[in-house]
Amino acid sequence: MDYSTPPSPPGAGESASAGGGPFGSAQGGPFRLRRDVVKRWLRLALQLLSLVLFGLILWSGGLETWRQVLAGDRWALLAAFLTTGSAHVLSATRLRLMAHSMTGRKLAPWRRFYYLNMTARALGLVVPRSLSTLGGKSVALRSLGVSLKRSVWTVLMDNLFDLSLLGVLAVPALFFLKGWVSSGGFIALVLGLTLAFAGGLWWITATGRLFPLLRWLGRIPWLESALRRAQGTALRLGPEGANDLLPTRSTALRALVLSVLLNGALATRFYYIARAVGVVYPWLIFAACFPLTQLSLVLAVTPGGLGLFDAGWYGVLLLGGVPHQEALTFVVAQRAYVFVFVLVWAGFSTLLSLTAEGRARA
Repeated sequence: MDYSTPPSPPGAGESASAGGGPFGSAQGGPFRLRRDVVKRWLRLALQLLSLVLFGLILWSGGLETWRQVLAGDRWALLAAFLTTGSAHVLSATRLRLMAHSMTGRKLAPWRRFYYLNMTARALGLVVPRSLSTLGGKSVALRSLGVSLKRSVWTVLMDNLFDLSLLGVLAVPALFFLKGWVSSGGFIALVLGLTLAFAGGLWWITATGRLFPLLRWLGRIPWLESALRRAQGTALRLGPEGANDLLPTRSTALRALVLSVLLNGALATRFYYIARAVGVVYPWLIFAACFPLTQLSLVLAVTPGGLGLFDAGWYGVLLLGGVPHQEALTFVVAQRAYVFVFVLVWAGFSTLLSLTAEGRARA
């Protein structure tokens, strides 16, 4: 997701041409053009850097790493495969919950949401995750009869639960990996911050609670325009429209519970992947590494976060006291295994979707 360039407010072109903008008609166009060129070059540089990082990781791992990957423990791999499937089930359930809440109606059976969720996840193996998640899921929701604006907003709200939760947990995770807090202290911080986050959700989703904030944000022209577009032309930026921007209180709390379970399952998947290749460390190490590495995907511009995500895992494992070679082995293993796991579960979701369509025709 690219938040670096805010949407232009309506009438921005007219005001610029009239000389009302800070750069005037003569400079507004060239300035925007230079900004776009800089963004493209920065994106290209980040892509090249990510690929170089991934190449260095593969080269440093050596052939012995691949031997360990091919000879991975079967029971640990089965556990990693099943926890991956569990995480995707939870993700599809949360997306369905959010879509039904934001649209006020039931759109499709759970199997349809599972299929579109897995399709977007598989697409993320070959295109940047931000594009596959935001674009793929939004288009899929559009096919279910949801307007494109509402679809994009629903997907953004769904992803916001992960980003917010991971952002909250990143600080205690960093403290634990640095050795500044004990295992018990880390668990206590995680539980306390999660409960505080739940309390914040409970507070902000109260009727009318969001409107004062939106009214203040509405003073920013481009942001007001974005909020109006997110709500749709039939809605107004008032108390009713403010409530429409968020899920209901019960939905938000249920989505938070699903997010905790989802991210816990993903962290457990990486724990079992590590055990499969002989990298045996406590589960808390991988639970602490997980928020930091997942947040790196926000900046990823390569398919599946190739390079940047892998370097993130390597760095935080070293920070947590894992030796260099074991960290490299894990990084290569997780990339190989997750790729296969996602493809297998995506194929399963396709078969499941076909059975649902067959029953509907019958």
